[in-house]
Amino acid sequence: ASVALVELVAMFKALEKAAFSVGYGIYKTRLGSAMHQQTCAEFANKEPHSKTIRIPLIPGYHVSIVSILHDNFCYLIADENSKTCLAVDPADAEHVLRAVQAEGLTLTGVLTTHGHWDHAGGNEQIREKFPSIKIYGSAVDQVPGMTVPVTEGDKFWFPAKAVPGCRRLIVEVWEAPCHTKGHVLFLVTQVSSEEEEEDDDDDLETWKAGDATKPRPLALFTGDTLFSGGTGKFFEGSAAQMADNLKRIATLPANVKVFCGHEYTVNNYKFAAVIEPDNTEVRERLKWAERLRRDSLPTMPTSIGEEVATNPYMRIVTSRAVCSKLAMSMFEVTGELMLREGQSDYVAVLGELRRIKDDNVLRSKVDSTTTLGGSAAQKAAAKSETTEDAAAKSKDAAAKSKDPAPDI
Repeated sequence: ASVALVELVAMFKALEKAAFSVGYGIYKTRLGSAMHQQTCAEFANKEPHSKTIRIPLIPGYHVSIVSILHDNFCYLIADENSKTCLAVDPADAEHVLRAVQAEGLTLTGVLTTHGHWDHAGGNEQIREKFPSIKIYGSAVDQVPGMTVPVTEGDKFWFPAKAVPGCRRLIVEVWEAPCHTKGHVLFLVTQVSSEEEEEDDDDDLETWKAGDATKPRPLALFTGDTLFSGGTGKFFEGSAAQMADNLKRIATLPANVKVFCGHEYTVNNYKFAAVIEPDNTEVRERLKWAERLRRDSLPTMPTSIGEEVATNPYMRIVTSRAVCSKLAMSMFEVTGELMLREGQSDYVAVLGELRRIKDDNVLRSKVDSTTTLGGSAAQKAAAKSETTEDAAAKSKDAAAKSKDPAPDI
């Protein structure tokens, strides 16, 4: 009887996987676009899930966090001198363009992390309004409305033309396949005015690896690859690919700000607290996130340092000791040891952690985990974040946020 039950469960899982594959395939078609536009219309008159705030990058530049749809974020990278901006993943075009206008900015480009409609769904509408605008994205993902296909290592200036007296930024493309095959990250770096190229008619520039002075990383826009306390689902890739992505991200300086595609932080850290119940940093991180969400404040940005310290997926690929510890924690759940040559196999451990999250194996424990009590509003907010698909202040900003609210 037990064998028959196991076979029945396996059959239902196979059917569920097949049904998801069909649904996911439909979502990537124009039917998915129509459903996305309907979602945008439904949220047109709703209160945003988070307040809009501005995060300073360097003097003269800031990032505005614009909440859209159910739990997505669009980001405006703004140059306060030229009054121009880039929009990252403006999936709800009308909402984002209103935010651009409210700041008195001119939109000069769109950065698209991947082809899912809740990230790329506003591109075509923006292109209709601004036919000459540059929309950057991966050709692999066939990003809607794309005018400039990008690949690993592509770089361009922002603003594209020199503005007297300003320091410009360089945006660099990192390929990060897994959530989608063509997913990319955008790394924003600082360059001083004396390091600028004089001839920049072509805004795509190659920064030579041998240059004595390299740009200083400021911020990473991760789409659905890295979340605060989590990662995106491995829809079109493998655990090995995600491990490579996370290991590369971890090489950035600890104070680099990370701007993620969704507001999943509370749910992610509830899960992390169940996986690592003795990790006080995770508990503090959850407490901090719940406090912000109670006031409808975004938990963005996080930082590289915070993610390496508290994100279980990042910890697996950056620390052998943590990998072994979490492997044993999952062994208590699944009864399987993930070893290779006598050591915990970090790729297998990462994949199993993602599977446990996807399959809601620990759902009851995660749902009961909180640090603030159980108000109805809080439970509703937690429920709205249980959809998993996917970085939260830098370490110094996190400490700061325990007292005053972020710069609004």
